Amino acid sequence: MNKFLFLTLCLTLVYYNSYSQSQQNDIKLTVSALPLYGSSDGFESGINGMVLKPSVGYFISDKTSIDINFSYATLNDLTIAGVDSYYNSFAFIPTLRNNFINKEKWRLFAELGFGLGTIKYDADQSSSRTNKHQDLSGGISILNIGIGTNYFLNDKFGFEFIIPYISTRNITSKNTNNLYSGIGPTIGFSYVLN
Repeated sequence: MNKFLFLTLCLTLVYYNSYSQSQQNDIKLTVSALPLYGSSDGFESGINGMVLKPSVGYFISDKTSIDINFSYATLNDLTIAGVDSYYNSFAFIPTLRNNFINKEKWRLFAELGFGLGTIKYDADQSSSRTNKHQDLSGGISILNIGIGTNYFLNDKFGFEFIIPYISTRNITSKNTNNLYSGIGPTIGFSYVLN
């Protein structure tokens, strides 16, 4: 009986917990991750890597925010010039996001972002490193267009799901241009600071 009362009390508190919409001057922190699905010049279709994407957003109006995304991407299962290899990539992507539906629990949004970063290829065994690894490494540009939703459990903490189209290009290497083009379903957590 005590378990039933405890469960009922918890559900009641969750149900009556306050919810609020996004408002101008709100600041939010988000941490999300996404697998990269798609194809590129050097890889077959399928899962090509994983991205960790923390971000901070500031609402310039009740429905529109400017988000600064920092991303770290890695892929450990590559073969370059017959050598087992991997890459690490870092990027900085300013994004404009509009919550076209801004309800208490649900927020639906569209976003557009463009950023720059770097990618470094290397061999699993440093003694196997070739000039090809250095030739493929360099600067990258990233275009991100997506739609998504937030579901808030209370007025501060919520879940985020985005379906973005991502296009990543190597802007310094002459050996490869299109690093990644495709969707990257993104799942994360958001926390509103004020």
